[in-house]
Amino acid sequence: MRRLGVVENIAHDGTVLVHAEFAPSRGADVRDKRNRPLGRVVKVFGPVREPFAAVRPIGPAPLSLIGADVFVEEGNHADQEDRRGRRSH
Repeated sequence: MRRLGVVENIAHDGTVLVHAEFAPSRGADVRDKRNRPLGRVVKVFGPVREPFAAVRPIGPAPLSLIGADVFVEEGNHADQEDRRGRRSH
């Protein structure tokens, strides 16, 4: 497992915002420090050197998650069909 970063906030819709150390691929499974599944990366945004990752949690995310380290498994996690989220012209 590779450390993704630290949970910065939980959005009003339940999305977990992670201040990431690197840009993970969309669809990557995110886990907590006890290796329990937390959710999947749905969006990566922000500056290249300090990206943020939006994680759609599996269940309701507790507020105690803020400030916690989260992890992803190393390797290719992106779903091929989800990789291109828009139409090509």
